[in-house]
Amino acid sequence: MKRLLGMLIASVCWPTAALAADQAPSAVGDWVTADHEAVVEIAPCSSGLCGTLVGLRHDHPPGEIPRDKKNPDAGKRGTPLCGLLMLGSFKPDSSNPNRWVDGWAYDPDSGNTYSGQFQLDGPNTLKLRGYVGIPLFGRTETWTREGPEPHNRCAAAGG
Repeated sequence: MKRLLGMLIASVCWPTAALAADQAPSAVGDWVTADHEAVVEIAPCSSGLCGTLVGLRHDHPPGEIPRDKKNPDAGKRGTPLCGLLMLGSFKPDSSNPNRWVDGWAYDPDSGNTYSGQFQLDGPNTLKLRGYVGIPLFGRTETWTREGPEPHNRCAAAGG
């Protein structure tokens, strides 16, 4: 009876373990930027994977809400940085399950939007490349997955 029970448990658990091993790594989650100034939440969206600014270093004066001051669209310069969509339209690369391509990345420090791609380099490291034209003409940043203790979270009021 013990042997039969053991075989039954193994047969129920084994497919689950096999499925987990077959799943592609996920970029979904909260990522700390290279300069540790921000936290970006990458999540599925209608166009693929998108990234929203959910954490921001709080070195601004109390009561001041950091804004998208360098946005090329003057009408958007008053938009709070917290909650800002910074990454969009990233699609899985059919030749590499650790890579997402054909996206865009917005840099609020410059107001520029770049073409982008990113790749997981292990479960907790993401290499984000923003570029103009072709990936050769760009820059790569290394982001790290946020640990169990959230930091730099935006306040509910946007700052």
